[in-house]
Amino acid sequence: MKKKIVAIILVAVIAASAVFVFRSGILSKNSGSSADSSQIYVTPLSEIMGAGSSYTPDVFMGIVEGQETTSITKSSERELDQIFVSEGDSVTEGTPLFSYKTDNLEAEIVQFGFDIEGYNLTIENNNRQIEKLTADIAKIKGQTEKEKNEKEDLQNQINGLTTDIAIANNSIEQTNAKIEENKKKISNSTVKSTVAGTITKIADDSNPYTSDGSFITILASKEMRVKGQINEQNVWAINVDEPVTLRSRVDESKTWSGTITKIDTESKQENNENNYGGGSTEASSTKYPFYITLDDSEGLMMGQHLYIEVGKTDAPEMDFSDGTYLYDYYIAYDEDGNPFVWVDNKGKLAKQKVELGDYYEEQMVYAVTGIDKDAKLAYPMEDYKEGMKTVSGIVGE
Repeated sequence: MKKKIVAIILVAVIAASAVFVFRSGILSKNSGSSADSSQIYVTPLSEIMGAGSSYTPDVFMGIVEGQETTSITKSSERELDQIFVSEGDSVTEGTPLFSYKTDNLEAEIVQFGFDIEGYNLTIENNNRQIEKLTADIAKIKGQTEKEKNEKEDLQNQINGLTTDIAIANNSIEQTNAKIEENKKKISNSTVKSTVAGTITKIADDSNPYTSDGSFITILASKEMRVKGQINEQNVWAINVDEPVTLRSRVDESKTWSGTITKIDTESKQENNENNYGGGSTEASSTKYPFYITLDDSEGLMMGQHLYIEVGKTDAPEMDFSDGTYLYDYYIAYDEDGNPFVWVDNKGKLAKQKVELGDYYEEQMVYAVTGIDKDAKLAYPMEDYKEGMKTVSGIVGE
């Protein structure tokens, strides 16, 4: 399986799925009705840190996610009418996502109709003039220079009118094409999901578009994988094609198997916020996500938290039960560099200042003061605001 490794614990990467907007079907036992507003998922500190268990060097934490993300873009040339989904909603292929307004398109079609009538009147009038000019030419029988000039002038008028008719016919074709284009836009004014999955982001003024211009992002649920994270000091400790066991966090008898298929050293995440509140300078490190392909995903749910077990080792276990400890990725920093965590306060999201003590580099864990083991925490995200509703529970369990 593996060579003997130093005592390490690899923490879960849960940034992509840490904020859950719960509705029925996502966490049925905790969510309200489908009309409930968005809620932020919080987890008891005792669950985050695995109360009752020691920290073994070959156990990771992971989260179940979709194999791929689908991005839905919005036309910059069309005006948004309605959005039919919210972040956290489950969708299937064909579910309406949003719609565009069609009033302007319908008004344009009416105007295009008037334009075509005008072109047809021009053509009819030009044809009548051509008939008259042709008759006038026929009346000129002589071959004098004056008569020849009159014929030439009349013929030039006919040629000009013929050109105008061709231009009008071309304008009619172009206008009909615009009408068909508008009709197509009207019939496609409702944008539907192309995949089954979970809405993870909807762009707005406070939650802007991503770099690729995505308006709605859907985490596809057709295929599942498990995502974890490892730091630069320990990235050598796991290998692609290495088998792993995935274990339920609440029922250790439930397990799944899989294989590490990718260690993404290209998608590094810098962590240099380590010198605040007494933290060790060793906390500065780069972290990389890694991915596990499941042999069988039956019984798993999107967002479910799992333990990832890789190999065996005789390195001593580490027990943090004598104090309050927290993974470094749960700690946020304000503009002045002061550390804090997002906590549940009577069903509302709130900031809680903390002081950082010793940092355990191999476990990526801080000793902290300012919170107790009964606190419920949310994974920090940039768009959090105090007062947002919270919901607690372990996803999928």
